[in-house]
Amino acid sequence: MKEWIHLTSDEICQLDRGLPVIVPLGLIESHGPHLAVSVDTDTANYFARKVCEETGAILAPVINYGFADEMAGYAGTLGLTANTYMQVIADVCLALCQKGFFKVILITGHGANKIPCELSFCKVWEQYPSFKGVCWNWWSDCGIEGIHHADKGETEVALALGTVAHMDRVRDFTVKKPWYKVRSRFELEAESGGINGKPSEADVVNGRYIVEKATSALIKKVKAAIED
Repeated sequence: MKEWIHLTSDEICQLDRGLPVIVPLGLIESHGPHLAVSVDTDTANYFARKVCEETGAILAPVINYGFADEMAGYAGTLGLTANTYMQVIADVCLALCQKGFFKVILITGHGANKIPCELSFCKVWEQYPSFKGVCWNWWSDCGIEGIHHADKGETEVALALGTVAHMDRVRDFTVKKPWYKVRSRFELEAESGGINGKPSEADVVNGRYIVEKATSALIKKVKAAIED
């Protein structure tokens, strides 16, 4: 597998510039009392690596610090503001373009990363109009619906991938969101720890099924990008 961080500069110079570079995007974020704060990074890393193994795409190092949106107030969440995150993504994409890699696929484990990523592409196009960038999350962009924060589905996937989990501490919680966009989930429901659903019902077997479905969908999408 072509993993950027383990290659020499000479080896990177020899890479096929027609291949997409896959950049995993995470966030260090609270996922209730039962899951480690690594969930979003773990999923992004896993799916990006599997895609590269199966397609020959180039795996870039993960960006651990994502856009800390409405979960920023919870203990354990470490992230960036929207403006900073946009600039980070733009700078990474620009650096890749400068080296001749114009296809960049961002695979995110944190949903709120997507909007600032897509806005950052506008900065890249100013210098490189031929840049082809996309940001996919592993669930809804892969036909998997009904995944909510630290709920049954996300907990199942975390268990399937081996994320540190303490199911003896699990707590179900349904957040009653108002009609307007929430600025801070912590201020809305501090005691939820970020949970929105019933993680107590998580089944690791179903988690493996979801992982396989998402992986298959991402591989198909990346293969199409390679051919374009």
